Amino acid sequence: MTNTEVSLMDSVTIGIIQTTLDARAAWNESSDPKIGIREDNRAWHEIRRAMKALRDQDDQPQIVLLPELALPRTRLDDFQRLVCSMNVLAIVGVDYRLDHTANSAKNEGLVLVPRNIWRKRPSRYASRIWFGKHTAAPAESDGLKKYSPPWSFNGDENVYAFDAGPFGRFGVAICYDFMDIERALLYRGRVHHLIVLAYNRDIKMFESLAVSLSRTVYCNVIVCNTGYYGGSLLVSPFYEAHKRIGYSIDGGSLFSAQSVTLPIQGLDDAIHGRSDPKNYKHLPPGFKVVI
Repeated sequence: MTNTEVSLMDSVTIGIIQTTLDARAAWNESSDPKIGIREDNRAWHEIRRAMKALRDQDDQPQIVLLPELALPRTRLDDFQRLVCSMNVLAIVGVDYRLDHTANSAKNEGLVLVPRNIWRKRPSRYASRIWFGKHTAAPAESDGLKKYSPPWSFNGDENVYAFDAGPFGRFGVAICYDFMDIERALLYRGRVHHLIVLAYNRDIKMFESLAVSLSRTVYCNVIVCNTGYYGGSLLVSPFYEAHKRIGYSIDGGSLFSAQSVTLPIQGLDDAIHGRSDPKNYKHLPPGFKVVI
């Protein structure tokens, strides 16, 4: 994903999509935790609507986000074609990867990188980079055990950081992993953005975490949550309080597709101590720059 010949952009436009998938309706099969056909169709209809809405905006996004478990696996190829036609970097939550031999499920996210992403023309192909959730939420783990026979959660032990060239470096977390402070601090001084894909009902807790980690990890924190519960937001460590929340949307069962601006170069200057102290907050104690 790296393009070493270009410098960081001043900012990047990011499309945050909230789909309204109802987990209780989607994963109600008796044999395995695979999204049902009806909810598969409904989810794909919302995703297509959202991508069209973003494509038709004057300020088209360069990065697109979808929440945890939002994209059915049956729609991977179709979604890739949409991403390539818009030539955007996509970071999306995907339905469970099932291992029927072990009765285990893996909760994954996908980074899609169109081949022509640095050029102003649509792509025909894209690279797929998978990352996984490390720890299942208690309700998620209990839900997997209710199947007959019961399923277990297959966690991903890795921590992922991506170099997206002029878009900056970003780390990723899937929902419950956002609460793992030790994992979050591994990104300290290494990323410009921490992207969280979530299916989370405790909105205020995630908002508090986002505000805190934007200061302690010192990066932009973007939470893309399911519209079933709402609560997506963007937080940056600006000096002035009214600038820190760059985007916030609340309200349950709320489908939305919104483009917002993410600062890059100015934040990078602050990370390296080159910024006017009145633009961004001071670096936290013990902060070491790696990027």
